[in-house]
Amino acid sequence: MGVGILNAADDLAGGGAAVAQGARQAARKADDEWRSLYRSVSLEELDDIEKLGQLRIKFGQMEGKWFTITPGLAARWGKRFYKENPFAIIEVAVPKRVLRQMYYDDKLDGIGPAYYAEQHLLPHIRYIRKLDYIP
Repeated sequence: MGVGILNAADDLAGGGAAVAQGARQAARKADDEWRSLYRSVSLEELDDIEKLGQLRIKFGQMEGKWFTITPGLAARWGKRFYKENPFAIIEVAVPKRVLRQMYYDDKLDGIGPAYYAEQHLLPHIRYIRKLDYIP
């Protein structure tokens, strides 16, 4: 009878290890998930992004980049920032593990949610496309 109890304890312990392993795999999968964000950019910045295939900081610019959660919000910032100058809206993909490292403001400039990626995070942000329209 004592052996049966020990075997049952071993089975439970093994089950606990399986649950822990499953939790670790689920956490890794969540870290691998991506989130789309949007940014208004000058045509010069768009050209630079399309040539390089990624975002970067040029001399004299801020030490990071702001992104928002919808094309419409990106358009509002673009219209405010670029006024009468032409601009574009880009879509990027950000791994959730990187998103958690970005600064978040739920009402930046009184417009809406925004994420700020410092320069060291930019290589992890994937340029997806230029939107064909500005909302």
